Amino acid sequence: MKFYFSTATCSTACHIALEELGLEYTPIEVSWKRDQNVAELNKVNPLGAVPVLITKQGKTLTQNAAILEYLADQNPTAKLLAEKDSFERNQTMSWVAFVASDLQKAFSPFFQSKEMADTESAQNQIKEFAAKKIHSLLDYIEQNLVGKDYIIGNHFTIADAYLFTILGWTKWVKISIVGHKNITSYMKRVFERPAVQNVLKKENLTDYLP
Repeated sequence: MKFYFSTATCSTACHIALEELGLEYTPIEVSWKRDQNVAELNKVNPLGAVPVLITKQGKTLTQNAAILEYLADQNPTAKLLAEKDSFERNQTMSWVAFVASDLQKAFSPFFQSKEMADTESAQNQIKEFAAKKIHSLLDYIEQNLVGKDYIIGNHFTIADAYLFTILGWTKWVKISIVGHKNITSYMKRVFERPAVQNVLKKENLTDYLP
């Protein structure tokens, strides 16, 4: 398999899953700043976005949710996703969808405020609105981590690979998670996993904890 990723993006989630599952893959780093593999990425994904996975059969998959589910099914014994037709699998995919549709999307105004408004005051208002939304989502996550090691229960799943990745962005937008004890301990727990450490070192994100 070929895996197109860019450091400090949502593709880190799939990178973590690949390492956790112990799958063989060829990592292809994309950097727009260094013009590294950008043209190649555009050929496999006309939208020019990561992550992209090229399967052993030469088929192309995009979007974290689809790639994470596909990868988990390549090594069911790792139990990063429950068997098909089980409620636990649906529950895991529900959290994957939450991270993609609600949590990750909530950060967009911080990274795109200059494209959304011309004046600095208007840009700050956009960021303030986004921060309030993120805080409400953090409260929701905090409540759902009560009594759990991971978001589904006591074992790591693909939902954790994605949730950990996006929660790490709070540091970049200066949103503190100090008041969320469950999230703080959860982030440290995931951070210390050997596979996660391998990925963070490869992506030069060793200071990823908020």
